[in-house]
Amino acid sequence: MASRILDRRAVTFGLAGALCMPSILRAQTNYPEKPITVIVPFAAGGPTDAIARIYAEFLSRDLGQTLVIENVAGAGGTIGSTRAARATPDGYTIQIGQAGTHVSSVGLYKNLKYNPITDYEHLGLLGDLPQVLIVKRDLPPDNFKAFVEYVRANEAQLNVGTAGPGSSAHMGAAMLNVRLGTKVNLASYRGTGPAMNDLIAGQIDYMVEVSLTALAQIQAKTVRPLAVFRSARISTLPEVPSTNEFGVDGLDFPVWLGFLAPKGTPQPIVERLNASIRKATRDATLRARLAPLGLEMPEEATNTPTGFRNYVQSEIDRWVPLIQKAGLTID
Repeated sequence: MASRILDRRAVTFGLAGALCMPSILRAQTNYPEKPITVIVPFAAGGPTDAIARIYAEFLSRDLGQTLVIENVAGAGGTIGSTRAARATPDGYTIQIGQAGTHVSSVGLYKNLKYNPITDYEHLGLLGDLPQVLIVKRDLPPDNFKAFVEYVRANEAQLNVGTAGPGSSAHMGAAMLNVRLGTKVNLASYRGTGPAMNDLIAGQIDYMVEVSLTALAQIQAKTVRPLAVFRSARISTLPEVPSTNEFGVDGLDFPVWLGFLAPKGTPQPIVERLNASIRKATRDATLRARLAPLGLEMPEEATNTPTGFRNYVQSEIDRWVPLIQKAGLTID
């Protein structure tokens, strides 16, 4: 009798599962059927937020549903990233992640509450922002080679501004210290804006900032650019040499941005979102809007879900040992 009861239960569950399958498949096929929430793990108005909103406009039109931006700031972007990783994996909550939240966080935080590789579906890269060394107007060096000599001779008296632990400015400044063998004080601010204001006022000496936020001040001549942290010059600042031109390599820390979803999001949805993201990166109108911000578009080979995931893993392998070597780990 017991075996018959078990058999009936197995049949009942099997039928229930079979009845559910068409609705699940239909939901995936008709995706999206309602607005999609995009978690931006930083405050509104910053570089990551600005790029997320531009892409959200395009994807909303392409997908036929509104993408709603939700800013969840704090702890270097890890609070919002944790929420995204734990969201229901149905395609209606995604995140814009970047090098800080999904690479440097691994080396910075001992108790990081998510794994950048295994807790996410990697939807697609949006591009990356080059970093630029900008200095206060009256800092003596007038080129990167002279800057290196000046910093090594005066490191105890200098301050480099950062937007807090895990920010791109923080990582750029810390990696510059490692590369030059210096210990210039990392002055931590609550955001890029306050740090930039103090640089303009001459209260700090220099910053390593992404091109998006540095460009306006460079054009206004409130700060001076000395080098781009790239192997070659960039189109938005063609007159500014790269660090490699001065024989200093190893400073190309790409501040990439990309969309991610919680692990377990159905593959048809992952593929639909990836196709829309790749379509966006090829769109001439969108590229024209992003060009003044300094965003460098991703290569097609790295912009599949697998290619994106492998890229993030390679960046973790590349930078986390250096972050740990620099003693930047946070309890």
